[in-house]
Amino acid sequence: MQYRILVTARDPAAALHLIEIVRYISQSDVFRVDLVTQQPATKYFQNAGIDTHALDLPAVRSASSTAGLELLDKARELIAKLKPNAILCGLSTPFDGGIDEAMTAVYNGPKFVMQDFWGEANQFFGAKADTYFALDDEAVRLSYYRHGLQAISVGSPRHSAYQKMHIKALRARQRKKIGANDDTTVVGFFGQALHNVKGYRRTLSAWVDAMINQQGDYKALYRPHPRESKDDVLWTVKRFKASSVSCVVCVEQDVEHSLLACDMVCSAFSNCTYDVAYLNYFSNEPLITPVSLFFDPGIVSYFHKMVKLEEFPYLKSGLVYPVNEVALLPQVLAVAGSPQEKHKYWEAAKKLPNPADAPMRVLRYIQKSLAGNYKT
Repeated sequence: MQYRILVTARDPAAALHLIEIVRYISQSDVFRVDLVTQQPATKYFQNAGIDTHALDLPAVRSASSTAGLELLDKARELIAKLKPNAILCGLSTPFDGGIDEAMTAVYNGPKFVMQDFWGEANQFFGAKADTYFALDDEAVRLSYYRHGLQAISVGSPRHSAYQKMHIKALRARQRKKIGANDDTTVVGFFGQALHNVKGYRRTLSAWVDAMINQQGDYKALYRPHPRESKDDVLWTVKRFKASSVSCVVCVEQDVEHSLLACDMVCSAFSNCTYDVAYLNYFSNEPLITPVSLFFDPGIVSYFHKMVKLEEFPYLKSGLVYPVNEVALLPQVLAVAGSPQEKHKYWEAAKKLPNPADAPMRVLRYIQKSLAGNYKT
């Protein structure tokens, strides 16, 4: 029997996981895949060469609004047309609702969500999936603890693609592209769409100030988040120009290209530091030190309120260099790119679960669920 599965995505992080799952499913004779996306996820699938039915509908802020009801109607229309045996949806931030949340709300059948963040669920339209595919055992625990969700650990599908990367050659090419030689310490700041949060711009400014006084051949790299607005990016670029810090702005290609140019990757709490950990995992030699800029009270308060965790699971695991006091930032930037620190975080990354078979685990679970071997 061939099953028809409807896959949806809106968020970039969700898209990166689901791209690898869709690629794997497309090789199976058991499933036929229909793919429905919203921006910004749509462009990620298109860049990956995967055809998608792109919805020209925005995310909504109110479930009962006209736009919210229209989104639910569109989900019902697609279900009636495509007649899926199951749906697999991405995970979006809990502030609004999109096609993932609408599908989860209206579909009357086996429904699954691929988590890209530990213990998170978006129940914008008041519904949850039957099963959440989690990154690891800690994500399974947090899913139940926070939301009472049924989750299983499958690993990280998006990072399964790293096993095929020519990491050393790609790193050399990217560093040459930005004018960095072997003696250059490239420090990346990877943006987030948090400019409305008190403390985010203070965090960025503190980072720029700490970069100003670094000794030796230092170069800054700024990678905007896909959801940073043009005004957000412009503000950041102006902040660099107002200082004496030489900065390269990277907006092209996959995020991994920008990460591999760096000796340090800094962010408030972006998942890009988790990407760095997996680049270290698959590398034959130490590459990059991931750094968490978690010192501003506004950012810390926002994180605790919205994420509802005391700290990131990967911080608890020692995968990321934490900066909890702004006064320590200059010192951290002075040493975090050293061979000793890189080696420390390279070794820590080797303890991560192997993501190579994550897409297979997702497909196998869905298949067995539909065959009645698992209850969902």
